[in-house]
Amino acid sequence: MNIQQLRYVVATVDHGSMTAAAAAVFVAQPALSRAVRQLERELGITIFERSGRGVALSPEGAELVRRARGVLTSIDALQSVASATGSGAPLVIAASPTLQAALAVPILAALRGHGVAVPSRLVGCASSAEVVDLVAAGTADLGICDSAVESDLVQVSIGRAEVRLFSPAALALPDRVRVSDLAGLPLVLPTAGSRRRAALDAFFDRCGVAPEVAVETDERNVWLAAVAAGLASCIWHSAEAARVPAPGVVARSFDPPIHRDLTTVHRADDPSPVLAPLLEAVRQMGALVG
Repeated sequence: MNIQQLRYVVATVDHGSMTAAAAAVFVAQPALSRAVRQLERELGITIFERSGRGVALSPEGAELVRRARGVLTSIDALQSVASATGSGAPLVIAASPTLQAALAVPILAALRGHGVAVPSRLVGCASSAEVVDLVAAGTADLGICDSAVESDLVQVSIGRAEVRLFSPAALALPDRVRVSDLAGLPLVLPTAGSRRRAALDAFFDRCGVAPEVAVETDERNVWLAAVAAGLASCIWHSAEAARVPAPGVVARSFDPPIHRDLTTVHRADDPSPVLAPLLEAVRQMGALVG
């Protein structure tokens, strides 16, 4: 899903037909129709009920349009603020390396692709607690957390991330795995003594499983590379449920599914002019797919 698809859907509603919408947004009508159909497939809903008299919104489509209008309003507001402030001090975002790659970078890239350039600096953290500390101290403007936090900072929910098992393609496993399937399974894990490793070890203990530690590294960009090389599997979570794994890697959901709640934190008195519209855009986008 992208912002342009949402603009096409709203334009179709506002102008009464896809032909009129295409003319209004300066795109060929077949291209607009393909984009809308692709969005319907991605979301698994019917947006427009087509008939010989034109198009009409389905009930699901009406709800989508309501939310899409909110997203587009927030994006336009962010674009105006970013243009007015120019390329001043960057927005500093604190997050774990996983969330930097899975959430922060895609959000910033999507916004930039639609004309919203937000100069940013990403700061890596080992835990949500460290994220909160950096934001509270003023070292970062915005933090992204994947676990519950107790803080006086302003918290904004941005959706959920599915926890999945990424394994070498040649590994014989069920299409959906249970936590018990991890017993004896070679895994890539954070280094012993780190907060992330302690959290995973506690999870394994609660589930009564003892996976085999095949590779230890805190460099999360190495994890999928190790899986692609056939060394081990890894547990990875991403806000992108349909994320395409690296070549030679298969992603499997857990049965029952496992999710992590994603939250942003910021100071109530943060002076960054782009922070409020950025958070609203992210919140609206999360609500759209949530």
